[in-house]
Amino acid sequence: MSLSPIICAVLFLAAPSRAQEPRAGEAVTFQAADGWTIHADYLPPAEGAPVVLLLHSHRSSSAEWKTFQAQLKRYGYGWLAPDMRGHGRTVTDPTGSTVTWKSFRHSGSDNEYNKMIRDVDGALVFLSTRAITTDRVIMAGSILGANLAIKTAAIYKEIPKVVAVSPVLNVNDVLVVNPLRAYGRKPLLMLAGANRERQFKEFQLLNDIAKLSCGAENVITLVEARGFGAELINRYSARRILDWLKSSSFPPVVDSSSTYVAGGLETVPWEGGPSPEDYEEEVPGEEAEGETDE
Repeated sequence: MSLSPIICAVLFLAAPSRAQEPRAGEAVTFQAADGWTIHADYLPPAEGAPVVLLLHSHRSSSAEWKTFQAQLKRYGYGWLAPDMRGHGRTVTDPTGSTVTWKSFRHSGSDNEYNKMIRDVDGALVFLSTRAITTDRVIMAGSILGANLAIKTAAIYKEIPKVVAVSPVLNVNDVLVVNPLRAYGRKPLLMLAGANRERQFKEFQLLNDIAKLSCGAENVITLVEARGFGAELINRYSARRILDWLKSSSFPPVVDSSSTYVAGGLETVPWEGGPSPEDYEEEVPGEEAEGETDE
């Protein structure tokens, strides 16, 4: 017995459309090459959209990206936000012991901070299991994560672009100058706050290196009056980042809250805020002799 055309129409309208199903995030795990189990949160992208791999800063966790994740989801992007080894939920090493960043060495090319590149490699492998090829992955990182993001994109040439939030010359021997030189002539967006004197001077140097290595036409710099790391991504800068993710450029209209330049670097006036001494205490890996992370 066949169904009447009216009943068929009702059943068709009642059936959920896969295209209209809301995208839901999920907690996932994946393996780094040296045995760490990395905990992360994953949101699949809308059809054909990129995935943003979000790398947090030192002494932090993936939770610092929560506000930006909501914006990415709204615009159809997917994201993968891992807690890198020793941070957030990822505190069990391959032997089963509980280990946090407080016990990590600050120096050495083989310290755990440099080995976090293996966590990132594991993230890319995980995304491949979800049919996300590396050329659909955009790197975004904050401070330590920014250095690792640039380094990853220098290794994986097919990664199309990077958002580097407060990159610094050296975070616990995770260096960024040589990765910038090897990054290639592809789009790079760098963000900084102008109120931290020492870090801003480093940022100006990195901006110059990036222009020489990547091509001035590929480097966009966004400077906020104040802030450091993921806190720089406010509702204004988030909108500009999303514009850049879409077109690798900014629209011509700029709010007075921030400034951007494609070639040079403008300093935004700032009154008050932390002194350079405060900055030295807060920069990961810049502890004074005899001090620890405790």
